[in-house]
Amino acid sequence: MSEVLKIVDAHEHLGECRVFGLKATEDDLRRRMDESGIHAMIVQPFPGAEDPAKAHDRIAELGAKYPGRFFGLASLNPHRDRSAYEREVERCVRELKFVGVKLHTIGHGVLPLSEDGNMVFQTGHDLGVPVMVHTGPGIPFALPSLCIPPARKYPNLKIILAHAGFGVFSAEAQVAASVCDNLYLETSWCIGEDILWMIQTIGPDRVMMGADLTTNIPVEVAKFKALNLDPETYAKVMSTTAIKTFKLPC
Repeated sequence: MSEVLKIVDAHEHLGECRVFGLKATEDDLRRRMDESGIHAMIVQPFPGAEDPAKAHDRIAELGAKYPGRFFGLASLNPHRDRSAYEREVERCVRELKFVGVKLHTIGHGVLPLSEDGNMVFQTGHDLGVPVMVHTGPGIPFALPSLCIPPARKYPNLKIILAHAGFGVFSAEAQVAASVCDNLYLETSWCIGEDILWMIQTIGPDRVMMGADLTTNIPVEVAKFKALNLDPETYAKVMSTTAIKTFKLPC
């Protein structure tokens, strides 16, 4: 089964980051994809991208070059003119065919409960795409529980807790998802036992593999392999859940 399973990395970045001092090129993504048997990636700009619109274009160009392999997630600081923010996200979704939008609590300094935070959720809701939210480092803004009120305000909006609390707040991410069935868990940087616990309690239909950084891809894939999941569950967390959540055509 492992030879035919279309593994999806639900969380990757392309470009440079002036916030965290990180960089990922197209070649980096392609090489790590081939090395780790990844079929598709959901790619977003780093929060510290100097020009988010250009980063979005770069992701779209990568997706056009490799159809069905790379899908975009819009990410830009919402602390700007509302109409300008909405126009860029709409351009990404309508024209570039991006599959979601990111609220980066630490990278953009956004409280999910604030007016600008709500704008991100509302924009995703209005465009019919999921919203991914950074959780973990960057508290109090990055506390997983802060996504409970938006999840209840927009019950038809799928909200993905990126990093699922990042290890330290994994239990809080699990609790949040247990009370809101439109909260999903992307588990990069979580320990294996916590990932297994999330799968067993929240269910594999709301847990997905993500790596965040290209250098972390082999590690995250190895974690899930070490859990000894049954084939159906493994297929969901490594592929099907992300495909269904983001409506990927792959």
